[in-house]
Amino acid sequence: MTSKRTLTPCLWFDSNIEAAAEFYASVFDNSRILNKMVSHNDWPGGKAGDVVVIDLELAGQQYQLLAGGPNEPFNDRVSISVACKDQSEVDRYWAALTADGGEPVQCGWLKDKYGMRWQIVPEAFFELVNDQDAEKSRRVMNAMMQMVKMDVEKLKQAYDGQQ
Repeated sequence: MTSKRTLTPCLWFDSNIEAAAEFYASVFDNSRILNKMVSHNDWPGGKAGDVVVIDLELAGQQYQLLAGGPNEPFNDRVSISVACKDQSEVDRYWAALTADGGEPVQCGWLKDKYGMRWQIVPEAFFELVNDQDAEKSRRVMNAMMQMVKMDVEKLKQAYDGQQ
């Protein structure tokens, strides 16, 4: 028996949900397109025959991509946070998601070529910033605030008071 999911984030795209779904599935391990729903009618954002919804699994988490039509861009209020095991994983995701028109922002945030916001965060950041020593935590947070892409070595240096 298959359990029915009850909560799935739905991401509203202007268009190109097939390209976005294929791109995201190629970036993250344990990812795949689960289902594509084609509209049989014309609709406000498109025509009959268009793919309007894609069920997508990214790194084991299910998402729904909706081709909702133009004039509803993503904004900074919604992002997907990616916890990375080390700097090489941070670098890999950062390069993939900023490629072909993506934009670095600040503090580990970026916007990909489809407008989706991402937070690419090394697990070490969470460990260091959550230290019980308030001064160490403050130094890590201050260092992160100066970064665009997070740098694990610089975070560790700030933690150790070497910056």
